[in-house]
Amino acid sequence: MKTRLFILPMLLVAVSAIAKEGNPPTSDTTSCEWQKWYYDAPDFFCECEYNSIAFSFPVDTIISDTTWWTATVDDMRKGISAYWFADCSVTMEIYALCVSNTPTIVQKVGKDKMCEMDVAEINKKLEEMENLSFLTALTPHIRVYPNKVGGSGHVYCYPYNQGPHSTCENPLPLIPGMTYVCDKAENVYRLEAAKMPSSGNTFVVWKQKKNEPAEVWLTIDECEGEEVGRATLSDSLHVFQPNAEMIKEAKTSKRTLWLHVKHDEGIVGRMEYYLNPKVEESGSSVSRTTCLGKTQTFNQRIYSIDTTFVDTVRIGIDTLQTTPVTFVFTEPTIIYDTLRVDPATLSRGYRHTATGVVLFEYGDTLIDVVKTNTCTKRYLVTVLNPEGLETVSKARKARKIIENGQLFILLDDRKYNVLGQPINRK
Repeated sequence: MKTRLFILPMLLVAVSAIAKEGNPPTSDTTSCEWQKWYYDAPDFFCECEYNSIAFSFPVDTIISDTTWWTATVDDMRKGISAYWFADCSVTMEIYALCVSNTPTIVQKVGKDKMCEMDVAEINKKLEEMENLSFLTALTPHIRVYPNKVGGSGHVYCYPYNQGPHSTCENPLPLIPGMTYVCDKAENVYRLEAAKMPSSGNTFVVWKQKKNEPAEVWLTIDECEGEEVGRATLSDSLHVFQPNAEMIKEAKTSKRTLWLHVKHDEGIVGRMEYYLNPKVEESGSSVSRTTCLGKTQTFNQRIYSIDTTFVDTVRIGIDTLQTTPVTFVFTEPTIIYDTLRVDPATLSRGYRHTATGVVLFEYGDTLIDVVKTNTCTKRYLVTVLNPEGLETVSKARKARKIIENGQLFILLDDRKYNVLGQPINRK
């Protein structure tokens, strides 16, 4: 039997009720009932003090009745990410001591929900627990219980910013509204037909503090089955909206979908899945024109080529907003530069100062000078041989073009690569 309460009796009396007057329930001063009476402890004292399970991360267990854990302050300082897959809600309470009448921390997790307490929040609570310095030598106690008689569920408990690794072999169910911590490079979640809306309208959100991207895609029937939708998400504004007709067909046919989430190692993000979003029009459109080479930023995304699209972002838990967007990037005006270079110099390579391009042949070369977020400059450089007159020829004449570091040939205003293959001009 534990003797901790007798090793520090005076300290415990300082934070609990002073011993009752009257006759104790038994003369055995080592019994739990006697200790409960002596310290005027709550009814759960004996279960807390003598039936607690040693706590360690991660927790992966079934809860169908009140369960007690004995933790350490170091465990608590890691924060908590708790998942509860169940038919009712569950309550988690943390007590400084088993003689404490009220918990220091209370966290209720709804049916099929996830909750988190980060390190800062936990540490603040622990500091409140440790107003008496001797508490640092003791161990907090955690009580978890379903909030209805006969309720049960599967609980996962991880340190903050961690979560269960969901795989093809052992997938977590994809529950609408639940937050999934994705700290592994790839996770896969199983979506049953019952969790798909009849409308087929759904969306997936990816949240990452530094806007690190994640690839998300769906497969049907099997985890490694046919792909039926894919997107790259890098911010919490934009969402992945699978094809609604595909979702409706999968629900009607009772087919299973698998949601894959993949990102770089070392990245931690969060994924959420929602049904039947409300869609609002922004009431205005966006139309901008700028020079080629600069960029346009809209709703945390960057654009650098002509584009017209409808931007869809999340503005509420289940609300999306659409905005028509048009960006035009104007072509640069050509700067003509004619040079006379002797053959000896040209054979060694003549460096064109304005563009930095080294030329080796006579003729015309079209060069784009591209700098980050700066209007592109376009030069038509003509290199002439000063040693003789050029013979005017009616023959077709080719010109070289350098675009983004690649060499192309223009012939009769048609564009070819260096192998002579035609390229469609945009």
